[in-house]
Amino acid sequence: MTEPADTTSGEGASSAPDPLPAAGEASALVEGKPESAPVPAPASGRLAAPAPETSMSLAPESRRIHDARKRIGTSLKGWRLAKLLGVGPATATYEARKGPGDAGERAVVRVLQEDAAKSERGKSQFLRAAYAASRFTHPRVVPVTADGLDDDGVPFTVRPWIDAEPLPSYAKANPLDDQRVLRVAEQLLDILEIAHAHGIVHGELRPENVLLTPRGSARLIDFSIPPGLSARADSESPLAALRVGAYTTPERCALDGAATEQGDVWSVGAVMFFALTGEPPRGGVTTREGLAEAPARPLRDVLREVPEAVAAVVDHALNRDPALRYESAYAMLGDVRRVMAGRPPKLARASGAVPSGVLADASGPPSTFRPPPFRTATATPGSSRSQTGPNRGQGGSQWKGNVTLVVLIAALLAAATYVMIREKAEEHQRGPAPISS
Repeated sequence: MTEPADTTSGEGASSAPDPLPAAGEASALVEGKPESAPVPAPASGRLAAPAPETSMSLAPESRRIHDARKRIGTSLKGWRLAKLLGVGPATATYEARKGPGDAGERAVVRVLQEDAAKSERGKSQFLRAAYAASRFTHPRVVPVTADGLDDDGVPFTVRPWIDAEPLPSYAKANPLDDQRVLRVAEQLLDILEIAHAHGIVHGELRPENVLLTPRGSARLIDFSIPPGLSARADSESPLAALRVGAYTTPERCALDGAATEQGDVWSVGAVMFFALTGEPPRGGVTTREGLAEAPARPLRDVLREVPEAVAAVVDHALNRDPALRYESAYAMLGDVRRVMAGRPPKLARASGAVPSGVLADASGPPSTFRPPPFRTATATPGSSRSQTGPNRGQGGSQWKGNVTLVVLIAALLAAATYVMIREKAEEHQRGPAPISS
């Protein structure tokens, strides 16, 4: 399995405090030393101080690959790194074995490297983000099961090995038609709907983080945003510039946006665009400023034979303005399933980009009506009967139906009992049958 590593970001750890003074040393600094001698700050204050950060720079890919290969054959807390699977801007991913030879337990190990491994905040976020998927349960998510530090304090994570390969390499050997791409998108959106409901944002959904099994079933790996940090702008992250790439959302490329649910929606559209065309949605743009400003190309401009309904869904998800995209994974999932069933999308079928809450209607102007997520019942003005629950209005008819069913069953039982008693009485009157000689 070839599995490129994901880019990580950093936020939220503090450096180790200075040693505490010996007993009586603090008072000596005040009473027996000159006033110019510094008084140590309380331990809590020093622990809360921001960690010193080293400057971050992205090393050339050749150097990152060279450094990652040097770890092959070494061990991390019992895991022997047998094969390099991929290298990202901040991590390297390996196939690992536990036990002698190739017969031991198999796993995937990700190691933080380069300048990212020197950042206390980067190491903290790397480890915290690794367990984001543990906050919810979904059969298509591959969670991290263990972590640790090597002898130099470099963090790593461990997750189970599965028989699957990243979308880019899978698509080379198994070209994906529009129906199969819709199926993959449906599975990803189903994962994200559950994750978002638990307050978890993926943040780095790229083709390399989507694994496909031999049967084409999707698995999602490498959540990159720790719980609670999704609302913070990337400008606050020491690794923000390292993770910008062709599949980073426009608002995060500008480093003034945050990881959001609508950012994950954009990423699903980008994955669909790549699966259908083999290209990123913004073409050959590579600079951070260019990726922040460049709009995604219309899908049918790149691949004319794509059905209009599929192109409408992808283009709507890839709108540069978050306010004009699908407002949630659930909203996009509805359109994907409509197109899979041969029906036109509801939220993306207008000729241009429209907010997700506006339903296009060919017979008139767009309607802003949206049905509530849950059905509720309220008392109508002037009604003599108040309704306090969703089934209160149907209580009378339902009760009558239950009574009718009970009466019918009782009548059938009574009739059966009557017939049995009557047959017994007739047998008793006839007496025993004569015995023939």
